[in-house]
Amino acid sequence: MTDSTIDRALTGLDSATAARIRQAITAPGFSGQLTEMPSTAAAQLLPLAAAFSVHPISGFAVGAIAVAASGNLYLGANLEFQGMPLHATLHAEQSAILNAWMHNEHEVQALHVSETPCGHCRQFLRELSNSETVGIHVGAHIYTLSELLPYAFGETRSKGNGLLDSTPVALEAVKPNPNTSQQRAINAAQRSYAPYSRSPEGFVLECLNGQFFSGRAAESTAFNPSVPSALVALNQRNLSSSRTVAIATATAAKLATAINNPLPFASTLISSTSNAEIKVVQMDAR
Repeated sequence: MTDSTIDRALTGLDSATAARIRQAITAPGFSGQLTEMPSTAAAQLLPLAAAFSVHPISGFAVGAIAVAASGNLYLGANLEFQGMPLHATLHAEQSAILNAWMHNEHEVQALHVSETPCGHCRQFLRELSNSETVGIHVGAHIYTLSELLPYAFGETRSKGNGLLDSTPVALEAVKPNPNTSQQRAINAAQRSYAPYSRSPEGFVLECLNGQFFSGRAAESTAFNPSVPSALVALNQRNLSSSRTVAIATATAAKLATAINNPLPFASTLISSTSNAEIKVVQMDAR
């Protein structure tokens, strides 16, 4: 991301706030999280979120900001992959929510989006246990999910059973190996949200600069809005200071008895961005 891109994205903010944000997003450990920022700044930060968009197919950048109950703000942007089917795209709303989830937030109170959420994203947001109270901000309007999706598919998730606040599962490798990436992938899989397939999965990317990015499965009751672990990991890399650093290794953790197989999609997805081969570890429930 160039200095001029950052300058354009921060236009409208006061100089002190803009300087603080610039310092945060250019720091080596930036991970798409902004702390000690007032929630009222979220709408003004949408151009910054959209600057992280990768859109070689649509040419259309969308930004989103998730406001967590902790007060932290989480960037989100649409992520497209040239040469991949359109359904491989991650939408900005999903990106922001998943970013908060991967930072171990348990509740999002508001979601700011630069464009009106599509039906795909509205259905995905139904997986939040507080989906009925999340304020969805689009321009000057604040919507509830029931206003945007009056005839939703599936049941409302109860407290403690939603995407952000569900209970982890205990998993271990079928053939234990002290390899760091293998254990990271298993750790990610344990926090999967997979209430419909009961098939948790984890994914870890290691970049050439030694930075690791984890992902885990995030399912939707409508299936198609579900996000596989490989795409979640790529989202975390894209929202970081290592977004342009080449991927050195990739590790997938898959339940040995899983009724679905995430590996073919993950293999094709990773090959569209990297030459890294995916190492696979099979898991069992403890």
